[in-house]
Amino acid sequence: MFVPKAANRRHATSARHAAPRARWRRVLTGLLVVVVLILGAGSVTAFVAYQKLNGNINHVDVSNLIGPAKDRPQIVAEDPKAENILVMGSDQRSGKNAANVAGARSDTTIVLHLAADRKSATLVSIPRDSMVPIPSCTKQDGTVVPAQTIAMFNSAFSEAGPACTIKTVEKLTKIRIDHYIVVDFSGFKNMIDALGGVKVCIPHAVDDPQSHLNLAAGTHTVKGEQALAYVRTRHGLGNGSDLERIDRQQAFISSMVKKVKSTGVLLRPDKLYNFLSAATSSLTTDFGSLKSMAGLAQDVKGLPTKDVTFLTIPNEPWTQDPNRVQWKKSAGPVWRSLRFDQPLPGKGPAPTATESATPSGPPLVTPPEKVSVQVLNGSGVKGAASKLAEQLSAVGFNVVGVGDASHTGYTTTTVLHDPAYDESGRTLGAALPGSTVTADASLGSTLQVIVGTDDPTAVAVKVTGSTSSPEPTETLQTRQASDSICS
Repeated sequence: MFVPKAANRRHATSARHAAPRARWRRVLTGLLVVVVLILGAGSVTAFVAYQKLNGNINHVDVSNLIGPAKDRPQIVAEDPKAENILVMGSDQRSGKNAANVAGARSDTTIVLHLAADRKSATLVSIPRDSMVPIPSCTKQDGTVVPAQTIAMFNSAFSEAGPACTIKTVEKLTKIRIDHYIVVDFSGFKNMIDALGGVKVCIPHAVDDPQSHLNLAAGTHTVKGEQALAYVRTRHGLGNGSDLERIDRQQAFISSMVKKVKSTGVLLRPDKLYNFLSAATSSLTTDFGSLKSMAGLAQDVKGLPTKDVTFLTIPNEPWTQDPNRVQWKKSAGPVWRSLRFDQPLPGKGPAPTATESATPSGPPLVTPPEKVSVQVLNGSGVKGAASKLAEQLSAVGFNVVGVGDASHTGYTTTTVLHDPAYDESGRTLGAALPGSTVTADASLGSTLQVIVGTDDPTAVAVKVTGSTSSPEPTETLQTRQASDSICS
C-alpha cells in the first residue's frame, strides 16, 4: 500500500536532476511496508478481485498543488532507483473521502526511504507538534493558504492536505518526495484482524478509561478495538508524551512486518485478499494503480527485517513551549543521508569531513555556502559521487546534482569552474585536497566535481565570514523491525 508514482528523472551533463487523525494513526504507516511485502510475495489473480481491489484505492495526483519542478528539491541520489515516500495518517473515515481534507488532521507523518540497492529501508517519524515554518499552499479548490513563519507541523495537512505536507517536508529537508500515501481509519481493525492480530508488549498492567485498553502486563496478541486502543493510548502507557507513543507505535509496525513475513497470510489467497481489501479501502495515493505498486513490491520482498530501521527525527523541547518540540541541528545529517542515499549517521563509515584545510596562496574569499556544485562519478565505482556529495554538503557546499560523468577512467578528482567563478573554484579545490582545478567556460555559475579513482575526501575550509560549519552528529535512537517488541 505504498504510494508511489515515479518522479521524473533526467540527466543534465550526465547528472540526474528532477526538472489527524484520531491519535492512533501512526500504526497504519506499517502498511506501507506490509503491503509492499505482501504484493511482492503473493498475488490475487482473479480479474474481478483485482478490479475490486484497484477500485478501492483513491488515486489522487497532487503534483500540480505542490508547485513546479524547478521550485522543488532536485533529485540528488546517484542511483535513480532510490525512493522517498511520504506516509500520512488521516482522521477521514473513508479512502474515497480522504481527498477532501477540510478539517482533517494528520498526526502521523513518516518519510520512508528505500535504498537504491533495495537492501535497506529507513522510516523517519516527524512529530506532529514540531514547530516549523509552513510554506504557502494551494488547496484543491484553488484557495491559497498563506505561509506561516512558525506553526505546528501537522497544521500543513489540516490546512491544505497532503500536497501541503509534501511541500513542507521538501522545504524543511531538501529531500524530493517521489510518492505519497494517506491512510485513514476505516480499514484499520479489519487489516489487523486479517493478520490474525499483532503481538504487543505491555510493561505493566493497564486500564485506561480513555482508550478502553485493559490488559495485564506481558505479551499479548491484539486485534480490532484492542489494537486501536493500544496505538492511541497516551496516559495508560508510558509518560503520556506523543514522542513515547511514536516509539511504541514504531514497535507495533515492526511487529506487523514480522507477522506478515512469518505467517501464512502470504500463502493463503483468502487471507491475502481480506487483508488487501481492508488495506486498499483505506488508501489515498498517487500510485496510478494497484499493478503499479507491484514492481516496487517485487524489489523489496526479500528485504530482511534487520535492515528496516525506524527512528524519530532528533528533537528537543521548543524554547517557547516545552509541550512542543523543535528539531535539533543534528537532524540535518539524518535528512542528508536520505537525500544522498547514504547510511544514517553512525551506521556507515565514520565521517571524514571534519578536518580544516589550509590552502596555499591568498586567503579564500568565497564561502562554501555560496558555491553550487554538481558531483559526477568519473571513477566507475558505484556510489562514489553520492558519497562525496554528502561530504561536500556536510561541510557547507550547495550540492545541486549527482550523477555520472560522460565517461569513466578519471584517476584524479577534477574541479571544473567557469573562469568568472575562479574564487569559487579555489574554495572547492581547497575542500578536496589533491584534486585538479580547471577552468571551463561552458559551465556558468554551477561548478562540477568529477570524482576520480583517488577516492577523494571532502574537508572543511576556513573562510572569513562563512556561516557554514560541519553539522553535529549524535548517537541516533533507532530500532530495527527485527528487534524484540519488548525492547
